[in-house]
Parts: sequence; structure tokens; C-alpha cells
Amino acid sequence: MKKTILKQLGLTKLIALFLLISVIVSCDNEDDIPNLGNLEVKVTLASGLSDISLTDIDVTITQTIDNSTLTMNTDTNGLATFSDIPVGTYTAVVAHSTDEYTLSGTANNIIIARQETVATTVEVNAVNQDGGLVIKEIYTSGSGYVTLFKDSFVEIFNNSSETLYADGMYIANLFGDSGRTGDVSVYSVLTDENYVYTDVMSQIPGTGTDYPVAAGKSIVIALNAINYKEASANPDGELDNTDATLEHYSIDWLEAQGRTGNSFFEFDNPAVPNMINTYIFEGTNFFRLSTPGSIVLVNSDATFDASAIVDYTEPGSTSTFKVMKISIENIVDGVDILENSAAVGFKRMPSSIDGGFTYLNADGAISYTGLSNRRKIDEVATARFGRTILLDTNNSTIDFEAIDFPDKYGYNK
Repeated sequence: MKKTILKQLGLTKLIALFLLISVIVSCDNEDDIPNLGNLEVKVTLASGLSDISLTDIDVTITQTIDNSTLTMNTDTNGLATFSDIPVGTYTAVVAHSTDEYTLSGTANNIIIARQETVATTVEVNAVNQDGGLVIKEIYTSGSGYVTLFKDSFVEIFNNSSETLYADGMYIANLFGDSGRTGDVSVYSVLTDENYVYTDVMSQIPGTGTDYPVAAGKSIVIALNAINYKEASANPDGELDNTDATLEHYSIDWLEAQGRTGNSFFEFDNPAVPNMINTYIFEGTNFFRLSTPGSIVLVNSDATFDASAIVDYTEPGSTSTFKVMKISIENIVDGVDILENSAAVGFKRMPSSIDGGFTYLNADGAISYTGLSNRRKIDEVATARFGRTILLDTNNSTIDFEAIDFPDKYGYNK
């Protein structure tokens, strides 16, 4: 009996030893498995589109950690396969131009896990190449010198082949957090995505023909039409905004309402016409544009009154903001600029206006960098039609880029 027990104990030890070796070998094998996964991107047409080929469409994926990119073409089924890519979170973007239209679409927050294959869909819309007025550039980050944010501007470009008039159009800074730690998505509070929400909006003056924008040209609306190069220790790092078409100035308008303006940040250049102040929330003073600022251009037919003002209170907060809602039906163009490359959850406008978003630095920290968001040139369309045409796919992930220094009137050649 004792011998049998001993034999059993010996067998038990052998089994335990075998299991231990198996675990060790298994762990070694696990360490040898690459930290990679696969992604299958299926491109589909938005509702109402047909007879459009989805073969050989460029699909680009960007990892939001290091912003590395890969591009593949779709097969005859509209499928692009990315094999053995590093794990992480990705954005998939489609931008494909033909003689008649551009296909554009984005899928965000695609999570690739180790040794797994993930399938996602990018729905694309077809956008007409010959557009009208578009937002060409938004500069809000500041230069880092004595100007702070005082030299901010928005530039509007005519992307069509004929002269257009900007009279009566509105420019609105969209309200909402941009994606910093602790931020809240504006649409988690104001859930109606038929609107965007602004805390600062102004209107271009004129009676219909006062502010022409020739084809391939632009107008600039500056916060202050001031030459900040004068008396500067670093004139190459400053802007001369005296060439602006219009400037913002609200001190007189605020004081007429019994409110207080901010003469430290706002100046009136009498040589440059002022925008018409339309709405400024009570708690807003000189910050015409958020940093970063999401901006919409609104058509001149839109009308606004007190009925368009709604309350915004973040969860757990006792502060209530009063913001004005703008119907997306009245929006001519919009650019969503957020804190960083992973901030898609904080979009300030619905995807029907901007299918993606842009940013200045991939990891945030944009204040006083001198960086600016500029729309890219559509090289294919420009060569085809012999005039400067800017990318306009209704997707700022595709259409915009961050540049080291503002390029005011840079395409007016």
C-alpha cells in the first residue's frame, strides 16, 4: 500500500511538473505573439447615392496615439484590408475625387486588439467640386508674444468660378468643450443635432453687393485690424491685420446694453469696417473665438431672436450658459476644431456639417503656438480647371492641415 501511495505521489509530482512546463512554454509562446491586429474597412454609399463605383478608393487609417498613417485601395467589393497593424485606436478616412464629385467619409474610434480582426464601415457622401464660399483658415492659437490672442482671424474663400457676395452672412463661434481632461460633450447636454450652438455670433454688413469675393479670392475678418508688427521685439512672429476686410468690435454695442467691454483685448480701427454684433453671451467678453475654435458660416437668410436662446448647464454644475441655436439648414460651411487627434467625442457640430474634425497639435497644448488651421488646395481639381480650388469634402479631417504660422490671403494669387 505504501509503495502504491508513493508511486501515486511521484506521478502527481510528474503531472505538476508537466503542467508547470506547459505554462512556461505557453507564456513564452504568448510573448512571441506580435502585438498586432487586422482591420477590414468596408466603404458604402450614403442613402440616395447609386451608380458610383467603390473600386480602387483610397482608404487611409490614422493611429491616434502617434498619428502614423497607412493607405490601402478598396477591392471590387469596396473593401480595404489592413493586415498586421499595431494595436490601438484608429480613424479611417475616405477621400476620393473624380471629374464630377468627391467621395468623403470617416469612421472614428476603431479599436484594434491583439491578434483580432475588426470590421468597420465608412459611409461616403458625394460632394460637388464647384462649391461656393468656404472657410479657408481659422487662426486662434495666438503667437506667444504680447499680442496673446488679439490677432485672431477667420478667412473666407470663394471656391466657385464666379464672384459671390458675403453681405449679410453670419460667422459664429461654436460653444462647447474641446476635449481637455474633464470636458463634457456639448451634445450630451443639448441633444438636438439639428442645431449647433453659439455663444458669439456676428454678421457681415452690406446691402447685397458691398462685399464681393472674386473667384479664387478671400476676405478676412480679424478680431482686431491692428499692425502687431509695430514696436514688436519679434516682428516676424506677429501679424499685420490692417489689411483685414472687416474687424470685430463690440465695446460700444455692449455698453449700450449696460454691459462692459474689454478694451485690453478689443480695439477699433476706424479705417476698417466693423462686423455687426448679433449675439454675445453675458459671460463672454473678448474671446470671439475659442481656443481651439469651431466655426460656422451661416447664410444671410437666417434670422435670430430671443426664442433661439437656450440654457446649457453641465452635469453637476451650478453655472448656466445661455447659447443661441442655429439650424444646420442655414449653415453654408463649418469646421470643427478640437483639442487633439483623439477628441472625436467632443465634436461641436454634427457629421452632416463636418464629417470629421481637425486640430493643431495631436496631443493638444495649442495656446500661443502660432499654429493655424488652413484648408488644403485640391491639386487635382486645380490642375483640371486651371484655377485655385480648395478641398471641400465636408470633412475637415481631410480638408484641413495645421501650419506653423498663419497664411492670411495665401491663396490670393
